Amino acid sequence: MLTVAQIAPLKDRDPYLYETLTKIVAAVNATSQSAGVDSSTPSPAPSPIASVTVQAANGWFDISITDPSASRPGLFYFAESDTAPSFNTPRVYFMGATRNLYTQLGNQTLYWRAYSQYIGSTPSAPISFGSPPTAVVGGGTTGPTPLPSTGSGTLPNGLLRGGNGFGINTGARITRPTVL
Repeated sequence: MLTVAQIAPLKDRDPYLYETLTKIVAAVNATSQSAGVDSSTPSPAPSPIASVTVQAANGWFDISITDPSASRPGLFYFAESDTAPSFNTPRVYFMGATRNLYTQLGNQTLYWRAYSQYIGSTPSAPISFGSPPTAVVGGGTTGPTPLPSTGSGTLPNGLLRGGNGFGINTGARITRPTVL
């Protein structure tokens, strides 16, 4: 958080300079908080994702996250797999803004969970596939039919249009594309 210690005396001496500096400080602080880079006030964790779905065949694992919560730009998704349901030594997969992961891991039996996180925030609570966590067997050598896309970034799950990552910034606010 940016502070200017000697700004108060300027209020009476030069009100225009005081007003300008106050606006600059407010803009810098709002930008750093929005970007999650303000170390004095870390961003809160995002809401937990709703669910994670996993299917596998022939060594290919297809992971799909459902996240209907409201979000702001900069939300990233992570999946984790482990050979034990306790997730003592999970392998982390950075998914970026996308809510789908399709990866070749061979004929392994893995447990899966997923969560979201903003830069500078703590991660949301992880949600596992199954309750209790359910093992998914990788199988042979060719992949399953991919799960339907659940979009990415600030697009709600109903808008399944790719190529918009974090949404479209029009300056004043993030807009969501119209589904054609």
